[in-house]
Amino acid sequence: MNQIEQLRVEGEALLAAARSAGLAAAIEHCPGWDMQRLVSHTAKVFQRTAVVVTEGLMEPPANDRFTQFAKDEFVFDQFAEVLEDLVEALGNAVPNAPSWNFTGADLTNVFWVRRMLNEAAVHRWDAQHAAGGAQGFTPELAVDVIDELLFVLMPVLSAKKNPELSATFHFHCTDTDGEWLTAFTAGSPITTREHAKGQLAVRGPASSLCLWAWNRLPATEGGLEALGETSLLEAWATIVP
Repeated sequence: MNQIEQLRVEGEALLAAARSAGLAAAIEHCPGWDMQRLVSHTAKVFQRTAVVVTEGLMEPPANDRFTQFAKDEFVFDQFAEVLEDLVEALGNAVPNAPSWNFTGADLTNVFWVRRMLNEAAVHRWDAQHAAGGAQGFTPELAVDVIDELLFVLMPVLSAKKNPELSATFHFHCTDTDGEWLTAFTAGSPITTREHAKGQLAVRGPASSLCLWAWNRLPATEGGLEALGETSLLEAWATIVP
């Protein structure tokens, strides 16, 4: 399955779980969110990306380009329409054609294929968790979600969250290839793909490791093991986007 088709699958699974749980269901790992906000947030991200890719924009589109998403169950139909528009936009896009993104790097449509798949996957898990039956990720997808978090999102979105942090974190998948070392110096992270000793190491199955990295699962569950300076688990939780 290619990434765009996988995006469709993840989006449809998110929607199915959202309908099952209902709009008022709390989203445990997004404090203050209910299902209506999760669905409308994800739909807005999808819609913005479709506009950027379709029009080849090199700056973010104005807010007045976006739909006002419903507060009632009509939001589910809006989400389905926006998901279909996004899949179509990415499927028709030239992969290496230029388009804006918030990182200032890799300014091509390929960036958005990966970003939207991983966005859908994490929030699909959130919706399923709220509905009472979350499924994990395939090892391949989990590794990519971790890799994107560490290399792409963390430097842009997390550097200012804990400006005093100077520590090293080792991530180790035990069921597939995937190891990273992220070193923070005064809150600024640098990641390498390697087997190296960190002050804190978290190891376990890729799906569980991915969920821990995104603050969705404690480092004591899902077959995970935390080694070294476990006091840094709390620090990690403060810097995830």
